[in-house]
Amino acid sequence: MKIEDLVSGKREEEIIQIRGVSVPVWALKRLSGEGYSHVRPYPENKTLSLWGKTCSGCFTEEELKEKG
Repeated sequence: MKIEDLVSGKREEEIIQIRGVSVPVWALKRLSGEGYSHVRPYPENKTLSLWGKTCSGCFTEEELKEKG
């Protein structure tokens, strides 16, 4: 999934659900600004894999909420 599509039209303070993983819109927008462009959820362990042209990472629900 593209991060851009997930956050399009959403307010910063909103929380979105990505296959059972709660993610703040502001965190996805910040990660997008850091170069991440795609996200793949792993609901069984509540993690998200994110990647872009020059970066990749795996984050837990808690890590994303603390990104601020």
